[in-house]
Amino acid sequence: MMEVTARHISFLQLSWTTFQSVLIVFIIAVSGFLSAYAGILPKEGQKIVSMLNVSLLTPCLIFSKLARSLSFGTLIQLYVVPIFYTALVSTSYFSASLVSKILKLDGDETNFVIGTSVFPNSNSLPVSLMMSLAYSLPQLKWPELPNDSGDNIASRGVLYLIIFQQIDQTLRWSWGLNKLLRWSTEIELSIEDTMEQNADRLLTRGSEDEANNLTKVGSKLRYHWNNLLSCMNGPLYSIMFSILVASIRPLQEQLFESNGFLKNTLTSAIDQMADVSIPLILVVLGANLCPSSTTPLGTHNRKRIVLASIISRMILPALILLPLLAFTVKKLRKSILTDPVFILVSFLLTASPPAIQLTQLTQLNEFFEFEIVNVLFWTYVVMTLPVTILMVTIALRVMDWASQ
Repeated sequence: MMEVTARHISFLQLSWTTFQSVLIVFIIAVSGFLSAYAGILPKEGQKIVSMLNVSLLTPCLIFSKLARSLSFGTLIQLYVVPIFYTALVSTSYFSASLVSKILKLDGDETNFVIGTSVFPNSNSLPVSLMMSLAYSLPQLKWPELPNDSGDNIASRGVLYLIIFQQIDQTLRWSWGLNKLLRWSTEIELSIEDTMEQNADRLLTRGSEDEANNLTKVGSKLRYHWNNLLSCMNGPLYSIMFSILVASIRPLQEQLFESNGFLKNTLTSAIDQMADVSIPLILVVLGANLCPSSTTPLGTHNRKRIVLASIISRMILPALILLPLLAFTVKKLRKSILTDPVFILVSFLLTASPPAIQLTQLTQLNEFFEFEIVNVLFWTYVVMTLPVTILMVTIALRVMDWASQ
């Protein structure tokens, strides 16, 4: 009888904690909605704010989290996280492709569904939830660690999410921005322009004899180099610089550990700008939900796009991947697979709603902006609370089953 009561209390605590985490997101988004409704944050202003966030605040957020905690030793020990990320992205990609084919979506619509499926929210919502659950669920203590505490649980959860997030950020700001969440005609025109420019460079060099094999090789190298530079942006540069700082241990100590000049000035400034990034994204999200005279009316095809995105992100990957994950945890009792925090993080990410930052990518490319708002509305406002409670409950049951 006491065991049933304890489980009942834990479930109520879990529901309340999850509700509070989602409510934080909702309150900040409502402030953005009211700002847009009052005319303080019009459509053009939203794009400017998104560009500021992409170019300055989001790179600060990435550097603040990644460079502080990253080390090559940590990366070696956490090899399971990239493996799980690959499995999740592959499953989400397969799910999105299958659902898009069934609903007969065209190429751009399919790319949009894939984009919303392969990029889950691995930052604001999961981090906030883990920080709360770490101190309220004793089931998350790792038996292999003596004297495991809420602080240690929270640190491990954030670390797993950071590693996952930075891999995801790299793919999101390259493949997502330049391919998935961009009109295919723009991509084709960009390739044609680049090829024409390279051809013009060859012609202006002189006669045809001068365009020898060495010149052709050089032209191809410049072509690929220009394509690489076109994919680079603030977040990707921030990831690269974070890895560089983490590889230089004395510099990492000066920036984040010792109470010196760099930590009290440069690092503090970056941390303050990083703290603004997530709230500002939520404000823009809420502003996007505000109807305007330019907002198109919903059509049957748009409804299919939204439906496909929801199924492909929060339903189908969970049905496919979670049984495999549970079986793996049961059979391979080694490494971080025995850590209840990793199991919980994996379950949460598998059914997590799409990343809020996708609004930035779609705004920058003016790509299905109305549809992404609808996808985020349904996934965050309607589905996140019950799905998150379900995922955490199932994760706790899998932990008990795997430990038997």
